[in-house]
Amino acid sequence: MAATKAPRVGAVTVRRAAPEDAAAIAAIHVAAWHETYAGLLPDAMISALTVEVRQAWWAQLLSNPPATPGGAAYVAERGGRPVGFGTCNAQRSAVLAAAGFDGEISSLYVLRASQGRGVGPALMARMATRLQRAEYRAAGLWVLRENAVGRGFYESVGGTQLDGDAGLRALGRFTEVAYGWPDLATLAALAGDPNSRSPPRRPPPRRRDGG
Repeated sequence: MAATKAPRVGAVTVRRAAPEDAAAIAAIHVAAWHETYAGLLPDAMISALTVEVRQAWWAQLLSNPPATPGGAAYVAERGGRPVGFGTCNAQRSAVLAAAGFDGEISSLYVLRASQGRGVGPALMARMATRLQRAEYRAAGLWVLRENAVGRGFYESVGGTQLDGDAGLRALGRFTEVAYGWPDLATLAALAGDPNSRSPPRRPPPRRRDGG
């Protein structure tokens, strides 16, 4: 019997989320909110997001996903432990859709301890592949203007901040800026996702003279 190869410690895997992942995703969601938005959003707003509330919300979503073409939720794991998640779907912003960004990265959260270890890029690549298969061409998202860490990450994976009215929106007291990826193939190939549509590089043909 061939020996089973154990996964590398810290190796990142991304898979589709299932209803039984609701508790783990909710825990990540709440922890990431505290890590990300402390000092950026009011304490009362952050405290209002509880694991119990989020778990019920995620259980409903994962059990009855919306019938949006390309819509999906993914969980990222390191060493078999969930450390992040992301969701993608059809673009919900009329402004971004009109600008040509027909797909949307609607959420992306990674625990701080796992940031900088390839988790975010792996999630982005998998979601881009999902949107590609649903025949979307591009993707856009909104991020809190004061979220320097999040904005830095999106820029590091090729996101471009949009200019003008298409790139700015006010949500009450808060302002969000838009980032876009006009070519999903580039984003899908970011983490070497084998499911990407990007064609593999072919080696040059061998010369008949043995060169």
